[in-house]
Amino acid sequence: MPKTPEPRARPLLVRPGARFTCSGDGLCCTDLHALGPLTRAEVKLVQKIRPGSVFMHEEVEAPCMRTAEGGGCALLNADGWCRIHVEDGPEHKPGGCKRFPYGLVTTPYGGRITTEHRCPCRTLGDRPALDVLDADRSLRDLSGRLESDLTADKRVPMTISKKLPFEQYERIEAHMIERLLKGHRAEDVLASKPLAPMYDASWPVWAAGLYELDDGTRGGIALSWFADTLLALCTGSRPPDRPRPWANAFERGAGRANKPATEDEVVNDWIADELWMMRGLGLGVPFDIARAELATRLCVVRAVTSRLRAVGVRADQAAAEAVMMAELAAACEHWDDVVQAIANDPSPSAELSAPS
Repeated sequence: MPKTPEPRARPLLVRPGARFTCSGDGLCCTDLHALGPLTRAEVKLVQKIRPGSVFMHEEVEAPCMRTAEGGGCALLNADGWCRIHVEDGPEHKPGGCKRFPYGLVTTPYGGRITTEHRCPCRTLGDRPALDVLDADRSLRDLSGRLESDLTADKRVPMTISKKLPFEQYERIEAHMIERLLKGHRAEDVLASKPLAPMYDASWPVWAAGLYELDDGTRGGIALSWFADTLLALCTGSRPPDRPRPWANAFERGAGRANKPATEDEVVNDWIADELWMMRGLGLGVPFDIARAELATRLCVVRAVTSRLRAVGVRADQAAAEAVMMAELAAACEHWDDVVQAIANDPSPSAELSAPS
């Protein structure tokens, strides 16, 4: 077998079936997340446009942009567009703003372009195939070099005691993504049961811990939606009524669709990207634990989707809103601890093999 090359960022690789274009829904310019961090040069630019619009974010421990009344970035104009983007060009926006929703995973065969699903521009409506050139521009740091979020090793841990050469792992993963694109149910593709046994605490305890992250922003409310549903799945409790964060943005996204997608199409697209970004490696867990964690979030997504459909939300929009909540949960440090607590002996997931 040929020697596996060293991980590298080029060529840039697009996941089969990935579709995205920014349609200006503006959700990423709100209290979905911290609007930063900002470099010193970016702070100077932002303060010049709107004095007093930068503050020191305690959790990020770096300067970030403030949100104005209503939860939008203080730099949005009356039409909801970024003033830097409109007046100076997208290349002058702060690095984090230019990058979202893109990410980059360095592998032995090139840099995988990844996308977060926290935005209706990514999850809803008629979208063109992902533009490699647009991603390339967005993924560069201040010096113009591609900035990677994660580097995949030449050998990928499948379980706590088993590693496979990247080539063999890649064949398994490619088969899983192919099945998702063909419409196989995501639960069958992951081949892992949700709510796997844990070494530390329990799922209800970890679910309750998410409530502490609800700071009153729409991002916090979304996390409480996720916590409500996870707790209900564990205990049979009844989730309380809460407002739907960013409902208007998702309704705009749904309105762009000439033909509405199905729930499974939205979910399978998300699961395929989760596999493509190899999130488990970034958390230091093997692939079977990553699948078990993802199966649990998928279970929550299905339940939230059902809750939203029960109040009249269209299937694709309901699934997209649920996926956004699951993505937010995965992005918080608390969830990193949850993943580390999943028991790995015996393995919580079925063994997978590449097709012959």
